[in-house]
Amino acid sequence: MESRSSLSSLLSCALFLVALSGLATHSESAQQAFKRDPGHPHWHHSAFLDVRDSVRSDVRRTLHTRAEVPFQVPLEVNVVLIGLNGDGGYRYMVDAPKLEEFLRVSFPSHRPSCLETGEPLDIEHHLVYNTFPAGQPELIALEKALKEAMVPAGSARESDFGREVPLFEVDATAVELTFQKLYSYIFDMDSGGYSSKEMDRPVPIAIFIVNFDKVRMDPRNKEVDLDSLMYSKLTLLTDEDMKKQEGDYIYRYRYNGGGASQVWLGSGRFVVIDLSAGPCTYGKIETEEGSVSHRTLPRIRSMLFPRGFSSVSDHTTHDNFMGHLAALVATTVEHVIAPDVRFETVDLTTRLLIPIIVLQKHNRYNIMEKGHNYSIDIQAIEAEVKKLVHNDQEVLIIGGSHALHHHEKLAIAVSKAMRGHSLQETKNDGRFHVHTKTYLDGAILKEEMERSADVLAAGLLEMADPSLSNKFFLRQHWMDESEGSTDSVLKHKPLWATYNSKSGKDKKKKKQKKKGDLHPTYGTRVIPVFVLSLADVDPKLMMEDESLVWTGNDVVIVLEHQSEKIPLSYVSETERRHAIPSQAQRHILAGLASAFGGLSAPYEKTSHIHERPVVNWLWAAGCHPFGPFSNISQISQMLQDVALRNTIYARVDSALRTIRDTSEAVQSFAAKYLKTPLGEPVKGKKNKSTTELWLEKFYKKTTNLPEPFPHELVERLEKYLDNLEEQLVDLSALLYDHRLQEAHLNSSDILQSTMFTQQYVDNVLVSERERMRCCDIEFKYPVHSSQTFVYGGILLAGFFVYFIVIFFSSPPGR
Repeated sequence: MESRSSLSSLLSCALFLVALSGLATHSESAQQAFKRDPGHPHWHHSAFLDVRDSVRSDVRRTLHTRAEVPFQVPLEVNVVLIGLNGDGGYRYMVDAPKLEEFLRVSFPSHRPSCLETGEPLDIEHHLVYNTFPAGQPELIALEKALKEAMVPAGSARESDFGREVPLFEVDATAVELTFQKLYSYIFDMDSGGYSSKEMDRPVPIAIFIVNFDKVRMDPRNKEVDLDSLMYSKLTLLTDEDMKKQEGDYIYRYRYNGGGASQVWLGSGRFVVIDLSAGPCTYGKIETEEGSVSHRTLPRIRSMLFPRGFSSVSDHTTHDNFMGHLAALVATTVEHVIAPDVRFETVDLTTRLLIPIIVLQKHNRYNIMEKGHNYSIDIQAIEAEVKKLVHNDQEVLIIGGSHALHHHEKLAIAVSKAMRGHSLQETKNDGRFHVHTKTYLDGAILKEEMERSADVLAAGLLEMADPSLSNKFFLRQHWMDESEGSTDSVLKHKPLWATYNSKSGKDKKKKKQKKKGDLHPTYGTRVIPVFVLSLADVDPKLMMEDESLVWTGNDVVIVLEHQSEKIPLSYVSETERRHAIPSQAQRHILAGLASAFGGLSAPYEKTSHIHERPVVNWLWAAGCHPFGPFSNISQISQMLQDVALRNTIYARVDSALRTIRDTSEAVQSFAAKYLKTPLGEPVKGKKNKSTTELWLEKFYKKTTNLPEPFPHELVERLEKYLDNLEEQLVDLSALLYDHRLQEAHLNSSDILQSTMFTQQYVDNVLVSERERMRCCDIEFKYPVHSSQTFVYGGILLAGFFVYFIVIFFSSPPGR
């Protein structure tokens, strides 16, 4: 009996301990943020099923009519509202479904352009918005991380009332990991993050709009236990509490020591817009375009108390706030998520050779040597560049130094490129002072630099790895004479180059062969980076537009000299931004990202109204190497995706324009030679946007008119257009699902087949045009036949008769 009682007591104790451990585990999990419960809602990615029919319809109109309809690519934008669900500052609440509907109606699409040409691409993004709030535990976890990362930075003046309040600064890289955890928690992604090429699944793009409770996360208040507020009910705010929600302090972000801002681009696939930070002001001095002020981003205090703390505003101001948020999201899409393309380069590159050529005007130091602040880390640049290319593309970066005085033409080009312009600046005395500023013109340097690029690059490659010389360049003994058709460059011509017109009239001028004739192998693209390391120059020497880098579509030029900080005409808050000319790493990466990745700076955008690029400095800070407000040699995953998509967009844009030109050639040929049975020309409709092509009419047999070209051409083109329609619809689906490698291969096939088809159509039309000419002038040598002898005999007989008549008709002589 005693044993039974002891056993029961042991069982009861065990159950009690299990219950206590369960309660402890439950309480521990209750205090933990970013915990995915079984009932956690999943992110759905299936919008393409809703737009597939419209994409197919637009593609068919583009291919089979004259309608200039851009290629539709769905793009999903996820807007995450943090602290805007009645749990953040001012306990303000934003209706997420209402904001999503407003975005869908107001900004349904976006069509990027090319900064180089100013023309819009034949690509249009169909924007799909998902708007939803984040939970309270995640909000508290972010506030805790932000509170720990705040560092006192003196004082700042409030924009509304002008009083001095304490200032705190937050290094965005310190809180970035917490935002990455939130991203992984919401979208069920691994927190480590993968590159675009490693992701074989849809990856979301997120815009975090944040509204923190500044009183709750005041770094000066050590009594508030944020962990206890994660799952507890928050107290309502009284009128007095509402007036104190600003916390009597200001905080702002700096990404890796860059410019102060309240919005920043993260290293992952998200951006952060903090409505409770700042407000921050930055931009270019004495220039209004693109400047960011305290009114650029909406402020909840300004909305609730527009006339001070005496009265609360009505509901119409909430609608204005909603519209301001939507415009902010649209600006983010246009500048960061789907920006304009810097250079639209169409090629089928499989090997990318980047020689970093340092041209020194001194012997004092070498920036290629490791271990100095001014050193160039080629391995780090190569690691970043490889993230911007597809899997089947090989990247090789080599570096070397040359004395500038050993290259006479390059030294002369540098001297010619020195320019000066007058500059008016306001000094402390309040007056304008005029002085001349010297700068280096990159456009003048480009012409001479690119002439020497191949020879210098081949020399560096020969020294670095001779085994790779024949892989990237064809003739390493470039001082030998070319041997005409035996030169191996002919073996590396693209396949479509053999489809040229067989007509003997198109005679190409023979290129004069010179010594030093050097050719990159087919599939190799060489983008040289010239680093001008100068000494004994103007301490404030820069390139145009107050930059240290000049970028073309095939060359990058960077200026470097050991001067102190150069003050710029850009200001962040009350401090000028400075350029450090001795550090070239960030500028090299920025130039390469623009040259072959097509990346434009997040603050630039093509304006068709102004007919030039315009700037908006809102997104000038963050994880990117562009501009005066950035300070990092790294490219975020979001911009890496943009670079990978740019190569695909360039090919599709070129293919669609080629298809349109081919269809127009067929249409013009039919309009010129198509006649009615009475011999009169057939007139088409004036509204060309809806006119059906003659190709379609002949294929569908909707007309009884005779075909001016072979029916084989009609059938072959129709079959090609049908196949292309399927390829483009599949490509749109691949881009939506972020399967960029498959989309890359698909776009390559589309571009090549388009080139083959254009050559085929041109050949057929040329031959048919020759056949349909009304008359033909032919030059032939005389042909000897029996008729020649007959005509000759008749001629001789005529002369004989003539002489007989003359002889007998003349009077006899006396």
